[in-house]
Amino acid sequence: MAAVSTVAAPAGPRGRRLLARRGTCGGTGPGCSPAAGRAGLQAEIDNPLDLIAGHQLLAEPARPDVDPADARSGAGCGCGHPMCADQERDRTAHTRVFLVERHSVASAGLRSVLATAPGLTVVGSTGDPRHAVAAVHRTAPDVVLLGRGASLEEDLAAVVSLRGPDGAPDTRVLLLRRAESTAEASRMLLAGAGGCFPLDLAGERIIGAVQLAAAGGSVFLPAPPPARIHATAPARHLGELPPQQAGLTEREREVLVKLGHGLSNAEIGRELALAEATVKKHLTQAMRKIGQPDRLRAALYAHRHGLAG
Repeated sequence: MAAVSTVAAPAGPRGRRLLARRGTCGGTGPGCSPAAGRAGLQAEIDNPLDLIAGHQLLAEPARPDVDPADARSGAGCGCGHPMCADQERDRTAHTRVFLVERHSVASAGLRSVLATAPGLTVVGSTGDPRHAVAAVHRTAPDVVLLGRGASLEEDLAAVVSLRGPDGAPDTRVLLLRRAESTAEASRMLLAGAGGCFPLDLAGERIIGAVQLAAAGGSVFLPAPPPARIHATAPARHLGELPPQQAGLTEREREVLVKLGHGLSNAEIGRELALAEATVKKHLTQAMRKIGQPDRLRAALYAHRHGLAG
């Protein structure tokens, strides 16, 4: 694997697209020394679905010779990560956060942590996920923090509802739980979540995660462990063709990208101005070329190879 690879991050809440770099950080921001970059980003290299790729959250603590103000802002860093690359953004713009947390103590703790960051504003909260969709639709936050429910399935259903037409489709949703595996991380991405983190993180890392999500990045903290693969049963994807060698047409590639974003055939058709039957035909041909037998595996292929951002 090359030391540095560049992928397009998802569009941010204000419509901008940002570049996120993976691998050794070559900038001068906190943790950007070659040694710190290699150590800090190793988790991302080992876990392709850990799209956070940010030295602010994964690297070693800032070096003593780095001014704290520069460390917070990423000033002078040329690593290309969303939290550093967006130096031209309006520093006075506030990120609007909505809390969906059943436990009042946890909700109060989150409010207290977020209140220490000048650029973050909690615009509302609810302890009942059933009331969250209407409230999110009304307040239109940039980021929703969704407290842990009884199961991952319940949380993913809540994500779909929050980002549906009755909620706020452009809102970034972060689950307040760990991704126990890259398979769980994949399910979160396919449901439309922007990632996850547990409540036991340090306050600065919670703030950094919210800021990164608002900037259009995906957050998985801590990085989900790589899947354990039996020595006699190598992973199917180890020998699969990358997109550039699969002979995909431009349209097949576009359909595959949309599939990786979790869209249905009808939704893909609307976005690309194609008939649903035409979308199905392009998707079938693309799946045959990349050697994936169904939609889920094709979507995971898109994430593995950076097609889905």
